[in-house]
Amino acid sequence: MNFVQLPDDWPTQRGTLQRIATHVVAQAQQKVTGHFALMAVPGGFGTPQFGADRQRVRVSGGSVFVETAKGPRDGGAETSVHMIAGSTLRDLCAAAGFEPDPDFSVGHDTPELGDVDEPLMLDSETTTVVGDWYLLGQRAMDVTIASLPDPQASVARLWPEHFDIGIDLAVDPANKPGIRTNLGAAAGDSYHEEPYLYVGPWDDSRPGPAEFWNAPFGATLGFGELDAAENPLAAATEFFLHGVAYLRS
Repeated sequence: MNFVQLPDDWPTQRGTLQRIATHVVAQAQQKVTGHFALMAVPGGFGTPQFGADRQRVRVSGGSVFVETAKGPRDGGAETSVHMIAGSTLRDLCAAAGFEPDPDFSVGHDTPELGDVDEPLMLDSETTTVVGDWYLLGQRAMDVTIASLPDPQASVARLWPEHFDIGIDLAVDPANKPGIRTNLGAAAGDSYHEEPYLYVGPWDDSRPGPAEFWNAPFGATLGFGELDAAENPLAAATEFFLHGVAYLRS
């Protein structure tokens, strides 16, 4: 066993985290900067520092942390950490400085805000599973990028719309200009309930072994398969590299 076991109610737990990621974490940054760019952090996920007070909102374990660092950056900053556990979406939004907004959108598949006064039921290990999964995927993406001569890769971002962390890169800009593919680590969805890695070409070409391309949008490697691997990081990296190599062929 390489990973913490998924809870029996994983889809429900994942949905709760996705609502928090969208309507609390992403919106906190968007309210200040006009955009959002989430990232994996040890034990969970959150924003980078943003705004004049260098605020950061992150989820770790069963809690949401709202952190600020006011003042000079040379060690004299006044810092504070506000931890909120066992709360509602309304309380979490208030702690981050805004009211819940049912019209807030992160894209076509934005999860519904839902009942903002309903107590959130979240297993603290769920956030750890998600954070570890995203970090594993990002490390494998980094190794893949470093292995290519001219990847022209995008910056890794955690997208709350689909609750995945991903990049896109050039398959072979010298010989196949304009051909790109997505690489990512998803927490799961209606297509694949458990977390999975994916290779998602931008076009319809699927060169290489037909069995590799096991999804309508490309190829996937599931949580269970990596959990059984002797070296999950090596297996994840191999999956991405194989996908890119097939697309280059």
